[in-house]
Amino acid sequence: MAFRNQQTAAALGLTFLLSLILAAPPNGPAAAAPLPEDVLRDIVDIAGANEPHTPPALNRAIAYRYYAPQAARPSLVLLLIPGLNSGPNSLDLIARALVSAYGSSLEVWAVAMRTTQLQDRRGVEEALAYGNPAFALAYYYGKLAIGGQTFHLLQGPEVPYMAYWGVDVHLRDIRALVREIRGRYPGVPLVMGGHSLGGIMAAAYAGYDFAPLSGPGSAPAQAASDEVGGRELSGLLFIDGMPLWIPLRLSPDSYLNGITLPILGHIPGVNNLTAADPRQRVWPFTRTSKIARTRDSILLDVLSVYAFLRPDDASIFPFPPRQGVPITNEALLAAVFSDQMEPDLLVRAAVETPIGIFDRIPDPANINRHGLLDLATGRPLPGEPLIRLPAPQERRARVPMRSLVNAILRPSGDFTLWYFPWRLILDFGLATNLDTSDSFARQYLHLTHVRDITVPILAIGAGHGIIRSAGMTDFYLQHIATPPGNEMVKIFSDYSHLDIEDAEPNPAVPLIVDWLKRMVH
Repeated sequence: MAFRNQQTAAALGLTFLLSLILAAPPNGPAAAAPLPEDVLRDIVDIAGANEPHTPPALNRAIAYRYYAPQAARPSLVLLLIPGLNSGPNSLDLIARALVSAYGSSLEVWAVAMRTTQLQDRRGVEEALAYGNPAFALAYYYGKLAIGGQTFHLLQGPEVPYMAYWGVDVHLRDIRALVREIRGRYPGVPLVMGGHSLGGIMAAAYAGYDFAPLSGPGSAPAQAASDEVGGRELSGLLFIDGMPLWIPLRLSPDSYLNGITLPILGHIPGVNNLTAADPRQRVWPFTRTSKIARTRDSILLDVLSVYAFLRPDDASIFPFPPRQGVPITNEALLAAVFSDQMEPDLLVRAAVETPIGIFDRIPDPANINRHGLLDLATGRPLPGEPLIRLPAPQERRARVPMRSLVNAILRPSGDFTLWYFPWRLILDFGLATNLDTSDSFARQYLHLTHVRDITVPILAIGAGHGIIRSAGMTDFYLQHIATPPGNEMVKIFSDYSHLDIEDAEPNPAVPLIVDWLKRMVH
């Protein structure tokens, strides 16, 4: 992550009334829907994919379960997968909003990728426990010992097993969670979805054959009915992320030995990641400035602690993005996300814009016609000591900064991934045509049943994000067998990539809720 179709009112009313009637259980009225902040969350930690190179303690499948207080057996479960370089806390706001809007018969499960087990949250937790953000700064950057332990940034040679944490392993982790849901709630419909890369992961799950991986030169057998992911699902939900047409598929040589791309730079191959000689082995997680930087993810956590505990204080943060700019802690964090300031399209949200005087720089995404506000040139308004956010009573942001900070710091979870596996990028590069049944690819991936997908589809895009038009969904929709009448696409034209999951109120939520209820009724 870098720092930087219409209906009349009567028809709508009738639809809403019918949804309330249908949502009520046969033995009485539905329980009152909780407010988002009253939605409960607990962790589900079960055995995941048995990856043989990995310490058994890390072969875990983890999710956070969102549900209403005193809720009984759900009528539907929605399993959501976070996006690129994102943890389960990135789905916190939309998970709570969905449970609140749908009512007590919905559970939302937010997946935590297995790499979150490697993240050290001691500094964040200590700072929040004592109400002092200095604990986080000193732990991650100043060698402060907490509980007798100082922070250690993982080095590649310490986690060689991460080289095997690709699409197959992650999908089998998700399948363990699906089986857990099936075991808890037999017969309850299960819808899978995701934001950003999580949507691509959900699409891959639906078309995946979970039989053991084939050996070289052997044709994959026809999968049994219970071995294809999509046969376990009642629907697919894409939130500004789904398979898109990409004019590149990794060749066998590029997959094995690496490739250099204009935007991402050099991507190491499988042979580089798994070399028998440790001296020849490349670190298994991303270290490039172009994508998923470990240090930026840690930095975001520390900035969030300061913004939460000392929002109006002058930032003393010694590192970029502040670079000596006189600014409050909360405004500094807002600059990291602001769609008026942040160059990285995947990090943008319509949070409050910091108030100050800034030069303008070109917008690399070409969305802001007048360019972006340049934080590095920022200075306070005349007569004010600091760049700041609007006063609370003056705030009208689509994504309130305070709500976003609360989600980032939700206890026990993570908003970002500190260590993002190269293997995931490689595997998706091998599967860009949505079919890995050829003799080479099937050794590593079993994405062989995409054309068998028939479940209903809801695809929501952000006009300032990734899925900017309905036409961008054609590539995937033309590769599956879902009838056109069961495909729904909605683009929120002026929304940024994070708005679509974090807005308050979020117009995507009633759309999703109405669609989910049709899944049940």
